[in-house]
Amino acid sequence: MWSDLPEHLMERILECLPVDCFFRFRAVCKTWNSLFSSQHFNSIARNSQPFLILCPAKTQLPSLIYSFVTHTWRTISLSFIPHDRPINFRGSASGLLLADINTNFLFGYNSSMLCVCNPLTQMYSTLPEMISVSKIMAKAIFPAGNKTDEYSVMVVGMSSTGTVLVEAYNSTTKAWKVAGSIPDVVLRSENVFFFKGYLLGMTASGGIMAYNIEQGITSVMAMPTADANNLRARIVCCKSGVFVVGAIEENHCLKGVIVWEFVFEKTEEEDYKWEEIWKMPSSVCEEFRRSSNSNWFECVGVGDKICLRANESMEILVYDVSKRSWNWLPNFPADFRYVSMRCLQLEVMPSTKFS
Repeated sequence: MWSDLPEHLMERILECLPVDCFFRFRAVCKTWNSLFSSQHFNSIARNSQPFLILCPAKTQLPSLIYSFVTHTWRTISLSFIPHDRPINFRGSASGLLLADINTNFLFGYNSSMLCVCNPLTQMYSTLPEMISVSKIMAKAIFPAGNKTDEYSVMVVGMSSTGTVLVEAYNSTTKAWKVAGSIPDVVLRSENVFFFKGYLLGMTASGGIMAYNIEQGITSVMAMPTADANNLRARIVCCKSGVFVVGAIEENHCLKGVIVWEFVFEKTEEEDYKWEEIWKMPSSVCEEFRRSSNSNWFECVGVGDKICLRANESMEILVYDVSKRSWNWLPNFPADFRYVSMRCLQLEVMPSTKFS
C-alpha cells in the first residue's frame, strides 16, 4: 500500500507530522528519504519552528533536541562525524552545525579543524585549511544567498605575523578568502554573530566588537551598564534582533539577570543604543541560582526565544522576546546531567550538497 501511494499524498502527510518526526521518517526507506529533496518539503522545513539542541563534546554520546511544538525532548546521534577527539559546536545556520575539532591536545587552536554537518541527513564536510589565520579566536556560520544549500563560515583569528584577520569560507566556491583585518581587538574564544552586515563578538576587555563586513570598519562598544566589572554577559541573536543577556554578580553570586536589546540607530555620535527590555523576576532568579553550583551560564537564541542554562543544570530557562515572559522547559533525562553540553539552535532543513 505504501509503495503505491502517490508522492503528493506523502507530502500532505508530511504537513501533518511534527517536524521532529522527520528524524525518524527519513530512516524508514529510500523512497521516504528521497522526499526530503522535494520542493514541498523545503517550504515546510523553512517555515518550521527551530529546535534547541544540546551537543556533548564527544560525538559517541547522543545529543538532545527539544521541540517547542511538541514540548518534548528527543535524542539524536552525531556519531556519523568520524572523530574521537573533543568537538566544540560553535554555531548553526540553515540546518547545519559548525564543529571545531581539536586534532591535537597539545597545541589547542593551532591544530583545530572545522567541519559542518547536517544532523537530519547525517552528512558532514570538512572545510579546507585557512589561507592566513593560524590561531582561531572565534567563528560563525550563517546562510549565504537565497538557496537553502548555501552557507558561509567566518573566522576571526591571528595570522603568523600577529595580525587579527577575518577569513570567510563560501560553500559555493569551496574556498577561503581574507575579508579584512581587525586592529587592536582580541575576542573571547566563543561564537561571533552575523547581523545586518555586522560581525559581532565579545572582546577580552569586556566590550562588544562590531565589524562592518562591507566597509571593513571596526568599532568597540561599551557594555549597556556602567557596572560592567560585575557583569557576566553573553550576546544572543534571535529572529527579532541582537540581545545581551547580563548576569549581575555580587561576591561571585548571581544577583540578577537583565536582557538588553541592541538597537541600530544612526546618530551623530554613534550607530547604536541599548534598550533594557526585561529583568528576571526575583523569584525566577532565585530558582535559576539554585539550579547551579557556580555563577557560570550559557544562553542561545532559538527562534524568538532566549534559552539559558546554568552550569550542570538539568533545567533550562526560556525568555520569550515577543511575549516578554519567562518559563522553564521540562527537565531533560537525568543521565545527561553531568555531561558537558553546548546549547545551540537547530533548524530542520533538507540535505545540503556537500562535496
